[in-house]
Amino acid sequence: MLFYAKKYLWLDLVVTVLLGGIGYWGVTYFSISVPFELTPLSILQGFISFSLITLWTFGVQKGYALLRGEAYAQAITASLAREYFNTSWVHAVAGGLTAALGEELFFRAFIQGQWGLIAGSMVFGILHFGDRDIRVVSYWSYAHGLLFGLSYFLTGNFVVPVIAHGLYDLGGVLYFQLMRESIGEKETVSGPVSV
Repeated sequence: MLFYAKKYLWLDLVVTVLLGGIGYWGVTYFSISVPFELTPLSILQGFISFSLITLWTFGVQKGYALLRGEAYAQAITASLAREYFNTSWVHAVAGGLTAALGEELFFRAFIQGQWGLIAGSMVFGILHFGDRDIRVVSYWSYAHGLLFGLSYFLTGNFVVPVIAHGLYDLGGVLYFQLMRESIGEKETVSGPVSV
């Protein structure tokens, strides 16, 4: 579902305010400690977490290419990329900020802070579940939730998943925008892809 909110800037902002508001309420209501220390080390850890999660994502895509064929792996990427064809660069930056702020406040600070790493990962995966065309990618969201959660758990600093998630979503939307032309050409030849 959150994949689709990112298609429209206004909806992305509304969802961010909603998730961030619920997250902030939960953190204050349950008196959850959220360590937030912006230091050179936490920035570095955020970049490392982002890099590892990105490498994991590309590794899974390459795994699909080996197991199911390159066309299948490209079809998965194309299905998700089509969701972002009409977004702008400003929208991409806003998408990274909304993931960093609203989503992390909800999933990591509140859900993970109150009920643990697995609960935060499961709720993250459920709220990122999509239609049939991106269903396989939706399954990856459970692992992404776990990886973002681990970056928080292992460092004990909320800044780390905020940076990692913000960069990941910014990079993803920019990556899909850059793919727009080649995917558009392939789609006209082969038709829409279902995975």
